[in-house]
Amino acid sequence: MLSSVFSAETLFCLLAILAAFAVSLAATPLAGKLAAKCGCFDRPDGARKLHKEPVPYFGGLAILVGFLASTVLFSLVMLGTIPQNVAVMIVGGMSICFVGVLDDMYDMPALLKLMLQIAVSAFTAYFGGAIEYTTIFDKTIVFGAFSVPVTVLWMVLIINAVNLIDGLDGLASGVSALESFALLITSVIMGNTVCIVASAALCGAVLGFLPYNANRAVIFMGDAGSMFIGYIMACISVFGLFKAQALFSIVVPALIFALPLLDTVVAFFRRVMKGQSPFKADRSHLHHKLIDNGFSPKRSVLAIYCASAVFCVASILFMRYKLLSVLLVLLDLIFLEVLKHWKQLFDRKKKPPKETAPIEDAKRTS
Repeated sequence: MLSSVFSAETLFCLLAILAAFAVSLAATPLAGKLAAKCGCFDRPDGARKLHKEPVPYFGGLAILVGFLASTVLFSLVMLGTIPQNVAVMIVGGMSICFVGVLDDMYDMPALLKLMLQIAVSAFTAYFGGAIEYTTIFDKTIVFGAFSVPVTVLWMVLIINAVNLIDGLDGLASGVSALESFALLITSVIMGNTVCIVASAALCGAVLGFLPYNANRAVIFMGDAGSMFIGYIMACISVFGLFKAQALFSIVVPALIFALPLLDTVVAFFRRVMKGQSPFKADRSHLHHKLIDNGFSPKRSVLAIYCASAVFCVASILFMRYKLLSVLLVLLDLIFLEVLKHWKQLFDRKKKPPKETAPIEDAKRTS
């Protein structure tokens, strides 16, 4: 495993990351100026949106440009051509980013946005490749006629998982950088050049955007960025991990995306059980829970980074050390539960004895 990580492709990985990083870093201020000219801002509401001043969108456009530049260049360098699944990824990525731009500008209805996500995912599954089979603990599951629907469901789930976790400065971008780096490592171990190029380009593009998006953010990626990132990561998992041998099973991509997936699934069932629309935004996501328990936005983001990093490490270890991976996952889940109930567990401060003072004074005068 280590020999494949330190192969000749390592240099190209680093160069692809650096190229995407440089382009995204340079393009982000331009994207912010474009958003300002279009009047496309995220305005604070004092509840879910915690920033104090309006912040421009369109950071996703900078991530898109950085990804495209690096992916096209290193596909030609490493493969000598642009394969069909890379071309499909580029067309689909530009399409989903355009949907996000429209949503950032005009607040698209949730159902229409979902239908467009399904359409782009179906296009990708049909022309780029669907999940024909996967493995769960060495047991192969063949989807047959359900390959395209299963692929569409998985892609839409990942797209919305990244979208929903984008609630604090630097949160979605930092978690996505960790996840794309984990995808890069697994792709190198697998020897899948297409996925190596795509994951390296995405990692670099997100890292180039992160300095502008970290607390306090001067630009947001918006739905254009979160849906684009989710789409590309879903493509990498479909074109790579799901088509690998039993070693890489469904557990590996599930662990890489564990944190946003858990947050999304819990949010979905929470809303349904309350009789609400599953598309209705609320203030009960993981990052909101941490803030309600006394964590600052910056500390909340760092805590979620740590949890996401552990899931990513567990996903890589699962290929060889399953028991250790399971132990890490259990510890990580315990860590998240402790954070969610921090105030009840550790913040039991005694109230000052103000109420007893009058009683003591009365005793003295009697």
